[in-house]
Amino acid sequence: MSDNTAIDRLISKIDKEYEAMREGWWDMTADELIAGAEKIAAAKFVKENIESCVSEDEAGYFLSLKDPLEALIDSVMYRYDPQNYAELEWFSNCLYDLCDKRDLDVDQEPEEAEGLKMI
Repeated sequence: MSDNTAIDRLISKIDKEYEAMREGWWDMTADELIAGAEKIAAAKFVKENIESCVSEDEAGYFLSLKDPLEALIDSVMYRYDPQNYAELEWFSNCLYDLCDKRDLDVDQEPEEAEGLKMI
């Protein structure tokens, strides 16, 4: 990476911020990691997707922030806030569609046979 565009500089800044966060995760207990899993997942999502989603102008703005990754994490986490009713409606519709289509490509529990059961 040549670090000559705002996007390149933003990616570099986010990578450094992510690595600092990651170092802190090593010191967390299992319970702390579980409690922070949503934030960790959001950080990983931003780090892995920022390059393909941000414009040069947007990158310039985010570079002006002291901790752009932290700011973006908060925005990503808002999407999954249990009080975000628009997202709850989306999730409800998604569940309905999945059940309606019944075409998930995953293993299913075997149905229990009626009648005699072998023990």
